[in-house]
Amino acid sequence: MDVKGGTPPYRFLWNNNETVQNRYNLFAGTYTVTITDNEGNFVRERIIIQPPFPFIVDLIERNDANCANGTVGSAKINVRFGRGEPYRVKWSHGLENSMEAKNLHPGSYQVSIYDIYNCEVTISFAINGDDEGINVREKVEQPSCDNGQMGAISLDVSGGKAPYTFLWSNGSTARELKQLEPGSYVVLVRDAAGCRYEKEFEINGGEILAIEPMSILDNLCAQSQDGAIEVTISGGKAPYQVLWSNGKNTPSIQNLEAGTYTIETTDAEGCTVSRSFEIKAPPTLEARIASTVEMNCETGNALGHAWVVIEGGVTPYTIHWFNDNSSNQEISFTQTEDLQVQITDANGCIVNARTKVELPYYGELGRVDFEYRKLEISSKDEVFVSEPLQFISLISNDFITWEWEFGDGTKSTEKDPIHIFTQAGKYQVTLRAYDIYGCVAEQVHAVLVVKAKEWITIPSAFTPNGDGLNDFFMPKAEGFANFEMSIFNNWGEELFASSRIESGWDGTHRGRLLPRGNYMYRISMTMLSGEVIHKSGSFTLIR
Repeated sequence: MDVKGGTPPYRFLWNNNETVQNRYNLFAGTYTVTITDNEGNFVRERIIIQPPFPFIVDLIERNDANCANGTVGSAKINVRFGRGEPYRVKWSHGLENSMEAKNLHPGSYQVSIYDIYNCEVTISFAINGDDEGINVREKVEQPSCDNGQMGAISLDVSGGKAPYTFLWSNGSTARELKQLEPGSYVVLVRDAAGCRYEKEFEINGGEILAIEPMSILDNLCAQSQDGAIEVTISGGKAPYQVLWSNGKNTPSIQNLEAGTYTIETTDAEGCTVSRSFEIKAPPTLEARIASTVEMNCETGNALGHAWVVIEGGVTPYTIHWFNDNSSNQEISFTQTEDLQVQITDANGCIVNARTKVELPYYGELGRVDFEYRKLEISSKDEVFVSEPLQFISLISNDFITWEWEFGDGTKSTEKDPIHIFTQAGKYQVTLRAYDIYGCVAEQVHAVLVVKAKEWITIPSAFTPNGDGLNDFFMPKAEGFANFEMSIFNNWGEELFASSRIESGWDGTHRGRLLPRGNYMYRISMTMLSGEVIHKSGSFTLIR
């Protein structure tokens, strides 16, 4: 309340004895309030709160679905009395803010209308349909031997409005159910118009004929025949007849080797069922003896070691050496032995292994020596820097591996290696040879490597007249590794080429004597030091 005039503060007294200035959440009715100021002056007011207009909504139209001709239903509402537009409308099938709902399939529906004060009116109604619009012919197969003692239901649907949907009580949405166990099954068929067809089916039958294993005993050893199978038979109609793939006709069979066994059971109704079982066996227990000989190269005494390698069977293994009654996996011996061992696995399977190990008589080591020679023919005995040397081992057949040390920090495991010394000096070359027992013998020789004298002399003329004197143009040189020479005429035509310094030019070209005159040479040489020399110039052919 808004009060003006008088002398504040003001006091309020309502007809229900409340003393507040403002009142809230009041029902419709008449309310009286007396207002008194600080001077004692007062005024009395009478206030009337009117009730709201009634909120009335009508379902003014409802059309059912016609399952026979495939039409769907509709509904329409109207607000007869109310205030607080606009109205909000919610239909139970999801439509909103529309006074009319179309395409309604048979079923129950609700519509709720709200004004701006959130006052609500809800109307419930149903759209009916004609169940005779859907025609269903069903085929029910009861459990039998032919279908594996499982039932089946299939539906042939016509009428109504296609397509059709199916919902079974087991959750399936298929038109046909197979492999059904005994029990009740309900189907709900709907067509495109929402028309329904519902029916319950009963699958009869007793317990399915079945074979279950009671016990399966696998073989203890790979080649044994101690497996066994025992089964139980249930369902169907007793008595039962059984036949195993090995010809036995009892529910249990024994003395079986590893493999697959199939049992077929026939009940009193002639129904049959079969099942296969596997008898397993561990891998074949195998053992072999491996050995090695350890030699004392200084004393010549040999010590043998042997151990058993086991595969297959079932661990753990028990080991028994007949030679010394040892149970260790490895044994040692100091003389030639005929070794025998027996292995027993955890299942009691047994395997034996036998071998003879000869301990050799060990005398002195065989001969170890070597020599070396130049790869290129030379009149010089000295070994020059960068000159390839062929080292040749002179060793007996007792040795199987060898190792060279050339004294310059390099090594080789070839039997007859080629080596090049890159610096002058005296090198101690060592050859070590090893026999099958790892014993070693060695030989050492010194190799003196000197720096080669490097020079070349090229003649200025030659006289190819066949007198045996100066008949070839042939340079002289020393201390080189490679040599290339070409001869040209004054027009640059190549007349002769050679990579051998001792093969000089005889003054011919293609079998024809060339005239006297000046000719050109070009020479390339790689010296033993690694230096490459190129020389060119002219010389005279004299006839």
